[in-house]
Amino acid sequence: MNSIAATLKVGNNQLDSYLPVRNKNNNINWQIVTGLVLSYALKRKFDGYNIEQFREDCKTHLLTLIDEPAFWPVLERMYFSSQDIFRVSPLFLLFHAQFDAEKINAGSMADKRLGTLFANLMRGFSLYYPIQDKLNFIEQQMLNKLNEKVKVLGEGPFAEEQPYLPYMVTCFQSDLAFLADHPQYLLQELTNTLRLYAFSWCAQLALNLDNWRDGEPQSKSLFFILDTEKASSERDQIKRFGYKWFASQSEKLFPILSALEVLQWGKGSKKRPLWQVYQDALNDSGPNSQTLNNLNNYLQDFIEDRQLPARDRATNLEDAFKQLLSVAVEQFQGKKSERASVNRKYINELENQICTDFIQVRGRAGKVLVLNQDWLLLLTNLTIGKSKKLRLHELLSGFKQRGFYLDNQSTQMLVAFYERMGNVERMSDSGDAVYVRKTV
Repeated sequence: MNSIAATLKVGNNQLDSYLPVRNKNNNINWQIVTGLVLSYALKRKFDGYNIEQFREDCKTHLLTLIDEPAFWPVLERMYFSSQDIFRVSPLFLLFHAQFDAEKINAGSMADKRLGTLFANLMRGFSLYYPIQDKLNFIEQQMLNKLNEKVKVLGEGPFAEEQPYLPYMVTCFQSDLAFLADHPQYLLQELTNTLRLYAFSWCAQLALNLDNWRDGEPQSKSLFFILDTEKASSERDQIKRFGYKWFASQSEKLFPILSALEVLQWGKGSKKRPLWQVYQDALNDSGPNSQTLNNLNNYLQDFIEDRQLPARDRATNLEDAFKQLLSVAVEQFQGKKSERASVNRKYINELENQICTDFIQVRGRAGKVLVLNQDWLLLLTNLTIGKSKKLRLHELLSGFKQRGFYLDNQSTQMLVAFYERMGNVERMSDSGDAVYVRKTV
């Protein structure tokens, strides 16, 4: 098989993989996304069975078990009218993801794109079914009734993509396994965990776009402040590798990822990251590379179609890929052009739908990346995971693997926050001797 598509045709810019937002219609229902992720993780689903049908089945079943029929309205108010049924066990969250055979029949396209993103972070990974809960008699009876309707889900309707950020796969699967060991915490924080990863994925994807020659990506510096801090312009790392760094890189997401679509093998094939496509092209190339010739022909056609300045044909694959990405970005640079407007919509949708929880406007400092106390506690618990505690530097290293960096000033504020929470152990005055315990 060729390392890139056999036929490269110049057309409209299209994006079908890796980025979960489009330039419009990105209405995300995080309940549905949570249900899709849990269905995929447990390899279980409901086919055309909804919460109203379940309520009637529970009523019929429980009335055969309880002595007083008048008690059912009490149970109905406790669990169904109040929606507290979704706080009983993670398995009830499966109702948020409705399937029809191998198709998802609820949710927006944005929900389904996020489902695909997370499914590809979980390929080859699953959680033990059923999750072991501590339930009372009534709740266990409800769960037993639920299990009668649960069906097996295979790989599901999620298009297969080779993960762009393999290191994030490791973190995500580890964090899901930790949450599954604490079912009530999973109920409380699974949606927030997905929001955290959706942001980090998109941010780290943007920061890694330019490193396609280096093989598998690594976590890139992206600095946050705590929401209780002031945003000082004197903090070099915040200034250089904070919001402005992310914003400038995110402008390349649609141009480069749409250029990548042109190189993919075709409909139904497994999507590959740019760094993998480049490695495949290198491995497939010879002294008279057909791949290089195809790329050059495409580039010349593209430059002419987009009315860009002429360029010489590339003499090697690296230069051809450089030229491809250069013209892909350049076509969007006319500020008043329609293409520039489309790209700006992508950036705005990304910030408004995925990043809004992590961006604040701080007066003269402008926009900054921020972690509030809820995000910090979640990130702390996920990073410590199945350990009882971690040294501070180990914890911060885990933060970085998940895409969240703190400078020295924020680290000091973080330790003060942990001390107020009471989950710090100090062995000495040395920073290395600070241990942090999880709060779960």
